[in-house]
Amino acid sequence: MTIGRALVLLVAWLIASPEPVAAQSGKQVKVVFEFRQTGTQNREAVDGSGRMVITDRGGARSSGRVGVDSTQRRVQTSTGIFTLVQDGGESTLLVASQVPYPHVAFYRDYLTGAGYVATGVQFKDVGTSLKVGATILAGNQVKVRLTPTISWFSVDKAGVIEVTEASTELVIPSGRPVVLGGATTQTHELTRRILGYRAGESATETTMALTATIR
Repeated sequence: MTIGRALVLLVAWLIASPEPVAAQSGKQVKVVFEFRQTGTQNREAVDGSGRMVITDRGGARSSGRVGVDSTQRRVQTSTGIFTLVQDGGESTLLVASQVPYPHVAFYRDYLTGAGYVATGVQFKDVGTSLKVGATILAGNQVKVRLTPTISWFSVDKAGVIEVTEASTELVIPSGRPVVLGGATTQTHELTRRILGYRAGESATETTMALTATIR
């Protein structure tokens, strides 16, 4: 899963939360977004083979064998982006300067439906970022406010929009990752052969985690 598609999921899951952010100290908060992907592949195969042997007296005999193979492969990848926020302040976290074209329609339809853009405007390019606000609370906790920001270009217009109704606030312990959401995919494959078969199964899980650490 690309970061562009991951942000599509992030915007879809964010909910409104109108509480303001107030300054409390001169400390900073490091806010990290991490996109983690775990993939597992399982393969099992039963293959048969044989041959014909001609003897010296003109006779023939056959021999054969059956082979069994089973493998499992597990891969974990992680991509992270971060920003530093002054306690009580805000920072902008660039997610993608150019969203992959297949996802452009998602943002166009979302902004049109919410009344930010007039109906019929065709986007040529879209960029995404997050406005991040952080406030340090008692008990080594941090209140983080997230507001998606979308920049767009059409043939004759351009704009930058803060999608305020898709904002959300989280209160999380300092340094402890919190999973915001994710997606899973699974595939199954069975190939039959003349003398055996091969079966495969793969699963991929992508999660988005947020960590806010007081510095």
